[in-house]
Amino acid sequence: MKRFFAVLLTMTMFETTAYAAEKRVTKTAIPLQQEVSFDGHTETMQCYNIDGYTYFRLRDVAQEVTDHIQNYIHLFNVSYDAKTNEIQLINWQNTFKREPYVPVEDAKPYVTGTKERQAIRSMMPVRFGGRDIVADKILHGYNIDGYTFYMLRELADLFDMHIEWCEEEKVIELVSMPWQDENGEPILYRKPAIYLYPEETTDVSVELEYDGALTTTYPAYNNGWQVTAQPDGTLINHADGREYSYLFWEGEGYGEMDFSQGFVVKGEDTVAFLQEKLAAMGMTPKEYNEFIVYWLPYMQNNAYNLISFQWENYDASAKLHITPEPDYMLRVFMAFKSLEQPVSVPEQELPTLTREGFTVLEWGGAEVR
Repeated sequence: MKRFFAVLLTMTMFETTAYAAEKRVTKTAIPLQQEVSFDGHTETMQCYNIDGYTYFRLRDVAQEVTDHIQNYIHLFNVSYDAKTNEIQLINWQNTFKREPYVPVEDAKPYVTGTKERQAIRSMMPVRFGGRDIVADKILHGYNIDGYTFYMLRELADLFDMHIEWCEEEKVIELVSMPWQDENGEPILYRKPAIYLYPEETTDVSVELEYDGALTTTYPAYNNGWQVTAQPDGTLINHADGREYSYLFWEGEGYGEMDFSQGFVVKGEDTVAFLQEKLAAMGMTPKEYNEFIVYWLPYMQNNAYNLISFQWENYDASAKLHITPEPDYMLRVFMAFKSLEQPVSVPEQELPTLTREGFTVLEWGGAEVR
């Protein structure tokens, strides 16, 4: 798709009669059926045009985001609190958990029909992450047929979603934002170090299939590493004849970091935590000491760290192909996020490396901001 332009869109929410007490600013709502792409999946959605802007029901969009958006940090759930007469928005930013949309039981699809409707400016209170969102200043919405419709552009800002307009195909695109740092740059996969422990002296080929861009390798990665490995882990690189302790790489990537389970640890407790967990996963003192020495400066001065070890998602974004095939391999990739205050997450279960036969260990990590 070409010629993308930013657009203001809007979305709907909940059935309510609260608009009777609101300031009755009224507009004409013109029904539309608009194609919207969610990470490449296109749906024709019911919506309205008000003063040149397009408005959608929030619940409809929440369902499509849950069904089709690839990055789970954008998932959000919505609810209406009848006691306080307010809308509540919940997503990963509030809980560090996946928050898929839960449909209202027996809810019927909304159909705009063909007739114009009266749209009444909504002043419905909205809470997001425990704070009030100022209606009519941060979120602009209208009540139509007892439902509240809000601007997608403003909601996208809350949920870090990206919106584009394809003028050529007349399609609105809702696109996942990749995991990135505070400057919008790719996350750096730091210090993955690969240790090889064969039972006897063995020539080993190691190839990395990586979704991102390699920034540093040692020894130099020339479409793979060819080494002779000793049982004590000593490596002789065939390209230069030099001795190495492990194979090292770093790269820029946009892989998904899953914080739905993990550990919340005070910065001052980082050493004790890593010593305990890394040893429990089968790392030797030499291996986990090298891990801790590298990561401690990034973590110890934070008030808290949300720590989650990545498994299937890391393997998917950075595949290792090793010949001969190892008998056992453990890839310890730690993602962490600095916190000012602790949060509650389910504790993560961790595997243990079996050190029998040809064993491979890799460790690395990423800081997510």
